[in-house]
Amino acid sequence: MKKQLLIAAVAATMTSVAFADVSITGQMKANYKSTDTAGVNVNTVTTETNLYVAGKSGDTKVHIELDMDSSDGAGADMDVEDVWMSTKIAGATVKAGTWNGSDSLLGADSARATGKFAVTLPTMSGVTVSFDGSADANKNVVLKGSVAGVDLSYKIDDGSQNEIKASTTVQGIKIAYHNIADSDVAATETGKSSIMVSGTVQGLNLTYAQAKTDADALINGDSYFGNTASYETPVATGSDVSAFGVSTSLAGNTVSAKQITVDNTGANTDITKFVVTRPLAGGATLEVVYTDEDTGTTASSRETLDVELAVKF
Repeated sequence: MKKQLLIAAVAATMTSVAFADVSITGQMKANYKSTDTAGVNVNTVTTETNLYVAGKSGDTKVHIELDMDSSDGAGADMDVEDVWMSTKIAGATVKAGTWNGSDSLLGADSARATGKFAVTLPTMSGVTVSFDGSADANKNVVLKGSVAGVDLSYKIDDGSQNEIKASTTVQGIKIAYHNIADSDVAATETGKSSIMVSGTVQGLNLTYAQAKTDADALINGDSYFGNTASYETPVATGSDVSAFGVSTSLAGNTVSAKQITVDNTGANTDITKFVVTRPLAGGATLEVVYTDEDTGTTASSRETLDVELAVKF
């Protein structure tokens, strides 16, 4: 009888957890990095752990991100990053909380503003209208739609730097364009634009990307060019960046090579990167990245070998 009661209690607990519709996922990575700058070698080992907690009740969702980074120092607590709730009201999707956007070729969107909110209205005549902002950042309206197979979006920003995005696929070739207009507020030239073209030819994935700037604009994103802020010679204001890459599968590995050129207002930087990624039997992934940054001078050139062991769960 006692065993039956125990089994019933456990079953009831499991049922309540299932009904709660809560999931916990995450990832962890450990990196060994060897860096040689002007003949001086530095070796480091770092770790980073992320946990994602998601809860759902009907149309309402709650999302929490937790981060533990060894670079925070010994004894550091786990940081709370994105925290938001979304729900539907009269057909519109409403989201409130703290979250960061995604990076582009032109710049980073990593700021987590306080009191952030977003409202996306139901699609009407093929056009979706959304509004977002926060108490301490710009507000904007975004219109999205598709015309003749071209996906378009237009962002009207109260910071006076409106944006246009257009993307399409033509005979298997993907083309994406992004433009950020000059600011109407400041007497500066802050406009910048990018284009990315990619496709597959005989098993090779080929990509070309280019970002051009006006005199007072800065390329500071973390996407196809890598983290431009972490280059040994930082990308200067008014500088252009371009890259060509190729990737393929080879003996169970994903192998890629990339050539990045920074047309700095001072000395140019040529960056060559080789990446080999291999899935492991234990569910982890091993990635080896070799990067050579050449500025033409020994003092500001750098070679880096980064070996990463990562797992998602």
